[in-house]
Amino acid sequence: MRYLITTALAYTNGPLHLGHVRSTYIPADILYKYLKLKGEEVIHIGGTDNHGVPILLRAEKEKKNPEEIVEFYHKAIKEDLDSLNIGFDAFGKTHSEIHIKTAQEFFLKLLENGYIYEKEIEQFYCESCKKFLPDRYVEGICPYCGGEARGDHCESCGRHLEPFELKEPYCVLCGGKPVIKKTKHYFFKLSALKKELEEYIKNADEMPEHVKNLALNWIKELKDWDVSRDISWGVPIPNSNQVMYVWLEAPIGYISFTKMLGDIWKKYWFDKDTKIYHFIGKDITVHHAVFWPGMLIAHGSYNLPTAVVSGGYLTLEGKKMSTSKNWVIWIKDFVKEFEPDYLRYYLIMAAPLFKDCDFSFDDFKAKINNELINIIGNFTHRVLTFTYRKFKKIPIVNNLEKEDKEFLNYIDNKIKEYDKLIREFKFRDALVSVLHIAIEGNSYFQKMEPWNIKDEERLKQILYTCCRAVKTISYLLYPYMPKKSEGLLNIMNEKLDLELRGNKLNKPKIIFKKIDDEKIEKMKNNLYKNIKKDEEEIMNQITIDDLAKIELKVGKIINAEDIPKSKKLLKVIVDLGEEKRQIVAGIKGYYSPEELIGKKVIVVTNLKPAKLCGVLSEGMILAAEDENTVSLLTVDKDVKEGSKVR
Repeated sequence: MRYLITTALAYTNGPLHLGHVRSTYIPADILYKYLKLKGEEVIHIGGTDNHGVPILLRAEKEKKNPEEIVEFYHKAIKEDLDSLNIGFDAFGKTHSEIHIKTAQEFFLKLLENGYIYEKEIEQFYCESCKKFLPDRYVEGICPYCGGEARGDHCESCGRHLEPFELKEPYCVLCGGKPVIKKTKHYFFKLSALKKELEEYIKNADEMPEHVKNLALNWIKELKDWDVSRDISWGVPIPNSNQVMYVWLEAPIGYISFTKMLGDIWKKYWFDKDTKIYHFIGKDITVHHAVFWPGMLIAHGSYNLPTAVVSGGYLTLEGKKMSTSKNWVIWIKDFVKEFEPDYLRYYLIMAAPLFKDCDFSFDDFKAKINNELINIIGNFTHRVLTFTYRKFKKIPIVNNLEKEDKEFLNYIDNKIKEYDKLIREFKFRDALVSVLHIAIEGNSYFQKMEPWNIKDEERLKQILYTCCRAVKTISYLLYPYMPKKSEGLLNIMNEKLDLELRGNKLNKPKIIFKKIDDEKIEKMKNNLYKNIKKDEEEIMNQITIDDLAKIELKVGKIINAEDIPKSKKLLKVIVDLGEEKRQIVAGIKGYYSPEELIGKKVIVVTNLKPAKLCGVLSEGMILAAEDENTVSLLTVDKDVKEGSKVR
C-alpha cells in the first residue's frame, strides 16, 4: 500500500497563523513522518492557491500585478511551514505552467464527458469600470441585519449572500452603483452525480463520521456549480475569455503538484493500491468531500480520496481569531519566542483534531511545563543522566527480571496502540499513549530505586529497561516533536528506530526547557495591544505636528441624498476642484438634501475611507454642534473649490 497525503492549499493573501497549522499542516505532517518511519511508501503534497477574486481585488486596489502578491506570500507561507519542520515532497503554486496545463486538460475532459455546459445568467456590471463584478467586487447593506456586507457574505450576521440580495450595492473599486447585465457562464453538472456521490461516501470506510454526515446531508439538495468567472486573473478556460472558478481549478493542484515529482505521480493517482488523505480545515469540508470527488468521478480516471480529514477551528484566548482586528498569532512571531516543537505538541494535546479548541497562553505554558516537561522531560533526563553517571553507555543485557519484562510488555502494547490510533487520525490519543509510557517509566524507576542497587548486573537490567523506554519515547515522539526527538537520540547516540544498540552516551543536557513567564507575558501583552478599539480614542492634547497631518480643503456640495436606513446620515458628493468625493455626513434633520446643494464647506480630505451604514465615505465635512443645532463650517469669501485651509 502507498499513501498520498495532501494539505489544503494556503491562499496567498497573507502569512500563516496558528489556526492554519492546527487543523491542517501539523496533523498531516505527523502522519507523514510516522508512515515514513514505518518504511511505508508515502508522499506529502502541498502548495499555495494563487487565483481568485480576493487577490485580484487587492492587486487592483494596491495598483500591483497579482503575481507580485502571489510570489511574496508563497515564499512567506513556505518559510512559516519550514519553521515548524513540516516536510513536503512537492510544494507547488496554482499559478504555474504545470498546474494551468493540468487544470485545462481536466476541464476539457469534463466538457467531453458532458459534465460542463453553458448557461446565460445575470450579473452586476460596473459601467464606470467597464467590467462584470464578481461577488466580492460588490458591497452594500445586508438585507437581514442591516450591517455592512460583501456580495457573498455578511460580516455582521455571518449569512451567506448572493450579490443581488444586497441593498444599496456599490462597486468596491469606484463606489458607483452597478447595473444588471446578462452574461454566459460555464456550469459543472454536479446534480447529475448524486447517486455516485452517495455510494462513494457511504463506502468510504476511513472517512471520518462527521465528514460523512455533512457530505450526505449536503448531497440531498445537490445543485450545479457556476465554474467560470468574468475576471482576468486565474486559469483561462480554453476557447473562452473567462477563467475557472478557483474551487474548480485549485483542488486539481493536488494532481498537478504531484506531477512535479515526475512519472511517479501516476502510481499515486491511477493505481488502486493507493490511499489518498486530504487534510483540511472544516470550513472547506463540503468542497473536498462532495465537489472534488464529483469532479474526479466526472473525469473518470483518477483515484478518489480515501478520507477527508477535517480539523476543527482554533480560537484565541476565548475569542474568534480576526486578522482585520489583529486578534491573531502569526507563526513567524510565535517561533521567535518559543520552540516550534512546543507548538506542535500543544496544538495536538489541546483537543482532539475534529473538535474546536482554544489557544490560551496560560494553558500552553501549563501543558508544556507541567505535562510535557514534568512527565516526559523528567523521565528521559533522569534515566539518561543516571545511566551516564554509572556506565557512560547504554548497558545491554541477556536476562531480565519479571518486573522488567512486564514494563517492556507494557511498552510493546503501547506501540501497537499508538500505531492503531495514529492511523485512525486520533493524534491526541496516540500522543497520550507516549505520555503513559513516561508515566509508567517514572513509576518503574521509582519502584526499582536504582540508586540503592549494589548488584551491578541488576542495575544494568534496570537501566537497560529504562533506556528501552526512552528510546521508544524518542521514536514515537518524532512525528510530533522531531527536534526534541533528535535531541534525545543524539544523547543516546542512537538511530531513529526501535532497536537499542548499547552505544556510548554523550553527556546529557536538558532537552525540554521550561517556558519562561516573561515570554508568555510579552506575547500576551503584544496580543492585547493589537486589539482595535470599537470606539474612537479621545485626544486630550495635540502638537503642531499632529495638526499638520490633517489636510483641509474647501469643497462645493454638488449633490445630496438621503440614506434611508439611517436617522442621522446623508450622502453628499463634494467637488474638490481636481476630484469629486462621496462623503457621509451626520447632519440629517438639520439640513435637507436640497438646501445643501451649492454650499461651500470645509472637508478633511486625507481621512481613511470608511463605510457608514454600508455607504462608502471618503472624507469628513466639518460642522459645529451645540445642544440645539448643527451648523456646517464654511468660508466667508468665495474661494475656489480645492483651496487649502491653513
